[in-house]
Amino acid sequence: MKDEKSPENPPIEEGRLTRGEFEALNLQRARPPVINAPGVVLLLAGAMLVIHACLQLVGSDTYNRAVLTLAFIPARFQTLTEFGGQLLPGGEIARVTSFFSYALLHGSWTHLAMNMVWMLAFGSVAARRLGAARFIGLSMLAAGVAAAFSMVLNWGTGAILVGASGAIAGQMAVAVRLIFAHGGTLMTSLRKDLSTVPPEPLLRLFTNRSAVVFMVIWFGVDMFSASSGLMGDARIAWEAHLGGFLTGLLVFGWLDPARAS
Repeated sequence: MKDEKSPENPPIEEGRLTRGEFEALNLQRARPPVINAPGVVLLLAGAMLVIHACLQLVGSDTYNRAVLTLAFIPARFQTLTEFGGQLLPGGEIARVTSFFSYALLHGSWTHLAMNMVWMLAFGSVAARRLGAARFIGLSMLAAGVAAAFSMVLNWGTGAILVGASGAIAGQMAVAVRLIFAHGGTLMTSLRKDLSTVPPEPLLRLFTNRSAVVFMVIWFGVDMFSASSGLMGDARIAWEAHLGGFLTGLLVFGWLDPARAS
């Protein structure tokens, strides 16, 4: 029989927590949150969720007008004559805002869910490293470059670009430079705090076998999905993903707060 005053069974003093309350408090501290993501990532995910839900509740006319105003459409930059004399809603201001606003729209619940999963996994790594303000800046820059890549490859078409994939590709590029740094692997590094680990140098990244395999598989799946018709009428904007990813790789060095310190 154990001594009631032993370290394993500390005496319960008057005015202090009971043993049951003490154990419950320790269990609560040890239990990780259901979604272990930085606040800025949850905020962006929540905003995308609310916007998509609201658009499902409005009439078709309002829905179409909202999409044509916020989505990135290369035809917005052509003359009326070049695009059949049709005027897109949003006017001149949408030529600027649509480089970013399209990332808040999604074509379906499946599209939204897939992007949220990727952002929770890889965006969280980038957000913990960069902080909220720099993370938002990275996401906007990656979204803008992704849209520019899409415009170049889809000039003269009626293509409509929606979804946060380009921005998330930029976030993922930052995460890749941290996850695979110094021999790290995907399975082990996602469980670690990477907020202070030195990033993999950009040139060395392309000789890092684990990183290269990950990038080849990711881009290969993108290209296969884009060309196979598995998405039905929807199209995988692989060029937008590429633009966002390259942006994240190249600008991380300037955004990294560890570099400034």
